[in-house]
Amino acid sequence: LPQNFLSIEIMWRTLNATTCLLIIVLSLSAVRPFIISVQPTKITPSSSMRFVRPFVRSYPLFSTQIDLLDHLNINHAPDTHPSLLSFYRDTLGFTLDERKLGNVEAGKGTVWVNAGANQLHLSEGKEAAQVVDGKVRLHVFSEEKLRVIESKAKEKGFFSSSTETMLTVKCPYGNVFELFVGPADPRGSQPGSEPSDTVAGMSEIELHVASPEDLAGVERFYRTVFSCETRREGEEEALVVPFGPSQSLRFTLGPIENDDYEDGTGPHVSLYVRSLPSVWEEAERLGLVYVNPRFKRKAHTLEEAKSQCMFRVLWIVDPEDGRRIMRLEHEIRSMVKVDGTKYKSFPF
Repeated sequence: LPQNFLSIEIMWRTLNATTCLLIIVLSLSAVRPFIISVQPTKITPSSSMRFVRPFVRSYPLFSTQIDLLDHLNINHAPDTHPSLLSFYRDTLGFTLDERKLGNVEAGKGTVWVNAGANQLHLSEGKEAAQVVDGKVRLHVFSEEKLRVIESKAKEKGFFSSSTETMLTVKCPYGNVFELFVGPADPRGSQPGSEPSDTVAGMSEIELHVASPEDLAGVERFYRTVFSCETRREGEEEALVVPFGPSQSLRFTLGPIENDDYEDGTGPHVSLYVRSLPSVWEEAERLGLVYVNPRFKRKAHTLEEAKSQCMFRVLWIVDPEDGRRIMRLEHEIRSMVKVDGTKYKSFPF
């Protein structure tokens, strides 16, 4: 008898649960037309109201803070604008950024050249030009355009070597550029000029480190400060730090011959990151925040960094022990301003 009572109780509870669920479904069906018919109240802004449209982006599912390698800054020697223009504009096909056209017309000062989403900042140094210990890799739109560049490079004395898929040239000061057929960044281009119809963009910068131990430290640096994913290639002798649709920094074992310059006057890379405060926090924890007196925009604190949309790091260090590995200034930029709107120089 107790078992029969138990069965009856279970049936009763099941019936009650089913009845409640049916009531809920019927109730929702009854009120759904009313819900759909309700329209949001339209707000008419007054002249005293200020609306800021947030800058919203969607990202692929990977962890790196770096969104774009914006530019490489290298110094050229004084009074050498004709050589610069002959190489970057007339041979490679970069376009001149209109924000520095006044310097081009005057024949002195900094020159900016653009290709797709990327730039080279060619600052006028006080003495000799700078040569990067490594290579700069560029994407070109087509095989036909690659061969046109090759012909011009041979004519002007910039040619170094070529294969079926790659062209190697040297700038007037010895910086090595490797050119391949490859895509432009589909997200946009630099705002300072019409995009080049020859060079699609800067795909990679390769830099030398002295030892395998240094390579491991560089890997820890980018993983720690920028939350980057990394990979090793060539029997572990190359470190690749990828980001964006098709960009990367590459570090390989090689000679370091051009490191004789004062702090703040050497080459630097400019990177746009997704969360400036997060990168600042890691850089500050490692004692890496650097203020370069050479430039007007300066950030001593996080608040100043957010206001200026940037801060700088001078050294790559090993986060495990703080050991300095290589001097490569990073200009770390925010894509957005404090109010959430897009920073003016961010190209997308």
